[in-house]
Amino acid sequence: MQSTRSVRSISENIFAEEIPIMKAKHFRWSVALLGLTVAIFLQAEISRAQYGSAPAPAAAPAQNAPAPKESGKQPKVNKAEEAAYKGVLAAQGGDPAMQIPIGEDFITKFPMSRYVGGVYGMLTTAYYTTGNTDKMFAAGAKALELDPDNVDVLALLAMAIPRRVKSNTPDGPQQLQKAEVYAHHAIELIPNLTKPETVDEATFEKAKNDKLALCHSGLGLLAIDHNKFDDARNELTQAVQLATSPDPVDYYLLGNADAQASYMNGAIAAYDKCAATGPLTTQCKAREEAMKKDVASGTKLSRD
Repeated sequence: MQSTRSVRSISENIFAEEIPIMKAKHFRWSVALLGLTVAIFLQAEISRAQYGSAPAPAAAPAQNAPAPKESGKQPKVNKAEEAAYKGVLAAQGGDPAMQIPIGEDFITKFPMSRYVGGVYGMLTTAYYTTGNTDKMFAAGAKALELDPDNVDVLALLAMAIPRRVKSNTPDGPQQLQKAEVYAHHAIELIPNLTKPETVDEATFEKAKNDKLALCHSGLGLLAIDHNKFDDARNELTQAVQLATSPDPVDYYLLGNADAQASYMNGAIAAYDKCAATGPLTTQCKAREEAMKKDVASGTKLSRD
């Protein structure tokens, strides 16, 4: 069996170079899929911004205090802001490189807009898809500052932070802890999301499952980093089962977790899935073949 050190170093080497490679060509959380899920959940953000969430209960008035007067006035509509936001919506699901200047321009012109939180969420995904990690983290932090329940951002950062941040980098442990919190918070929120009227039930369920898959992917890698391989197997299995288009990196990590926990047949199956497509085909195929030889020769005993 491989040592913990070897799997850890392999994970670090992969994630030092894997994400930049997986932009448009290899990124299994594809532009179209991410665009779809962001569009769906951004619709809920738009509705909340337009019509408002249920107001918090007002404090009881002091005794004999005069009742507040109703102004009866509706907030003024900024036509330029609404027109610019239509441009943001039109960019959804398209080329992330085109979404970025549109979103950035909107935030520059209308920094106090009721829509700005959703725009930051869209930018977080666009920056990630185009490989701009620093801007992704900055936009994600701003989006969550404005709306701590933004499931698009929570799920994406839950997956992305463990792949980009290491425990020995500055504030690494704090960032990894945030990723775990983000994942669990999103997992709590997602099942209770309200379906937008413009989206059918099947599409909405797929979108929710894809968000959950991102969360479980992040938790799986965090578990590997803590040598909790049975926990990692559970999380990564959920990630690949829930995802509409499973990430080959998750299969690679699942194979590593299976191997460390002595589920050799499971590891072979996971590496085989990983070897079918994506940027890790060569590595996964080599690991699959080596694992098969070890099992056949009795060098490694399997729990499954």
